[in-house]
This record gives sequence, C-alpha cells and structure tokens, in this order.
Amino acid sequence: MSVVGIDRVYLGVQDENGNILTDENTGFTTGMIEVTDEMLGTSSVNFQTSKNGEELDGNNKQLDFIKALPTASMDISFNNLPFDVKNKVLGREKSGVGYVDSMANTYSIVITRSPLPDMKHYAYTCMGKAVATSKGANMQTNTSKKTNRVNDELSFEGLACERTNDMPYIVACDEDAGFSQKALFDQLCPGQTLITDSVKASVPASTGSSSAGK
Repeated sequence: MSVVGIDRVYLGVQDENGNILTDENTGFTTGMIEVTDEMLGTSSVNFQTSKNGEELDGNNKQLDFIKALPTASMDISFNNLPFDVKNKVLGREKSGVGYVDSMANTYSIVITRSPLPDMKHYAYTCMGKAVATSKGANMQTNTSKKTNRVNDELSFEGLACERTNDMPYIVACDEDAGFSQKALFDQLCPGQTLITDSVKASVPASTGSSSAGK
C-alpha cells in the first residue's frame, strides 16, 4: 500500500511488567504522547522488516519454505522531541541534575500514521513493544553560511507481545471495515485516553497540532 509522507507519530512507555506509564511529570498523562506541530513534528520514519526462513528441498526441487519469525525496526527522526520524553522513552532515569541509563527494562509503544495517496484515509504502522536506542549525534559548528541542526534520532526494535499477536509489529488502515483509531490505540496502549472518539479516522482538510479521530 502506497502512502504519502509521515503525518503523525505517537509514543507510549511501559515498564518491564507491561504496565502503561501515565506520568504528569513527563507528559504521559494520557498513556500516549502525540508528536505535535509544537514539537516541530517528525521528519522521517524508516520502517524495515524481514521474514527469514529456510527452503525445503526434495525430489530435486524446492518444495516448501519454512518461515522464521519476522523482525521489525524503525529509525525515526524527530525534529524537537521534548528532553524529558526522549529520556523516558530511552529508559533513562534521573541522577542529580541529569539522566543516566537504567538497567531496568523500559519498552516503548510506537504508532506512526501516514495518509494514503487519495489523501482521505490513513495507514498505520505500529509496534506494541519496542526497545528504543539513541543513534547519537554528529554535532558540528555553525558557519556564516550554514546552520548545522541535529535532530533527535531514535531507533526502535520491535519485540513480540500479546497486543500484536506475538509479532513485532502490526499494520492497519482506516479503510478496513470496523476500524477505529480508538480501537487501535486501546489495543496497543490499554487505558490510554489520548484518542477518545471511536469513529473512523480521516485525513483532515488542513493539518494542525491535533489528531483526527480525537
């Protein structure tokens, strides 16, 4: 299915027991955070998946293919992710005036949304449980001719979880019968209150900082 750009990214965090984080101090009051226009949005999402396996040969020909479990990853470039949100997603914890990596497992929930070519509907690519890592930053001096901006580059490795039928990712489209944005968010982030309308999502006439279907 073809899509046109990246319209929105949503993030959530869960602990090692699968409990969804709701924390006023880091903005996760509704269970999910929308990367809004005020955060300058998301510039790119690179989603990759592979399904390896092994061919089964017999009688001088390939007769079957034994599937292996799929893998999935997302490299996302955020233009200006809030500092506390970024560190919470990465599983860092406060240490004095800064943040350090924690040895406790923290898992992310990632939902990306892109318009279809007709600009009337959305496709969603999601991870119900993912490990986030920072890709680091190549910081260079500004010059009289160029400003060297560095985005927040995060990588997400999808893991199997019950919310995605023990697979590392799930895809959806609001053209499917019975789809609602709220049902998708409730499935991936139980107890979330960011998306409260159960009607089908549709691409708004003009994009703003708020979600359709909200």
